Amino acid sequence: MKQAVSHIPWGHNILLMQKIKDKQIRFWYVQQTLLNGWSRDVLSLMIKSDLHFRQGEAINNFSKTLPDPQSDLVKETLKDPYIFDFITITQSFTERELET
Repeated sequence: MKQAVSHIPWGHNILLMQKIKDKQIRFWYVQQTLLNGWSRDVLSLMIKSDLHFRQGEAINNFSKTLPDPQSDLVKETLKDPYIFDFITITQSFTERELET
């Protein structure tokens, strides 16, 4: 674990220590940061969206039918929900209002 932590930037480590108390979950985010090359902002969004709870293995044949870069991209695209934190609508809204 100590070796992996030394391979990510210091700012990432500070963010992880501030946001995640559980060492195993923190180490999971370190591993994902190394695998995916996340910036600090992306790491922060992943922590905020509780990515570690949403990681599951859906049954698919992407790795058999697509080359590695594309199959990984498709898998990630299907796993990640839409995050609309940037929208400043405070009241209840319909899907049509959101699109507009």
